[in-house]
Amino acid sequence: MKKSEDLRVVKTKRAIRVSLTKLLAEKDLDDITIKEIAENAEINRKTFYNHYTGIHQLVHEIEDELIETFNKTLKKRDLVNDLKNPPNLYKELSYILLNEENLRSHIEKFGFHSSLTKKLAEAVKISLMSVLSEKLDLDETILKIIIEYWVAGEMAVFELWYREGAKETIEQINETVGILSSSGIQGFLKES
Repeated sequence: MKKSEDLRVVKTKRAIRVSLTKLLAEKDLDDITIKEIAENAEINRKTFYNHYTGIHQLVHEIEDELIETFNKTLKKRDLVNDLKNPPNLYKELSYILLNEENLRSHIEKFGFHSSLTKKLAEAVKISLMSVLSEKLDLDETILKIIIEYWVAGEMAVFELWYREGAKETIEQINETVGILSSSGIQGFLKES
């Protein structure tokens, strides 16, 4: 949201987002109606349409903000060193995943195979491609494979973690994924 926006607009958009977040805790995005969002936000449908053309524009705005957060985080990182010590990068990215309220509440309810998380995963891939292609001198095909592998693996690990009750700490998860990323299974084998 822009700083120059009217305070009433900011409050209304916030109420709409909170309403969507609450509904996402109960059902999948595709099952939510504008009427439900408006009722939960205590506004009428016309007010919703004053700000958004539909639910997908609202979700797109939320996704854009999440991707911008990822982009800012990645641009601040020294990716060459992070690739040598991946847990540092995973720590930053998992912090975003776990603290983005809309995403977290949806994942807790539906796991990682909902329409929203699939769209976010695709957006993250695009974001990573943009940032990493600027910072690393790698062939584009190789970079696409790396990103696809990383995002699919990271999402699978988080899904497993949630599904099994998040018993391990996020630090343990990051350490394990970091070792796998940098050393593969060899990183876990003891030297004889």
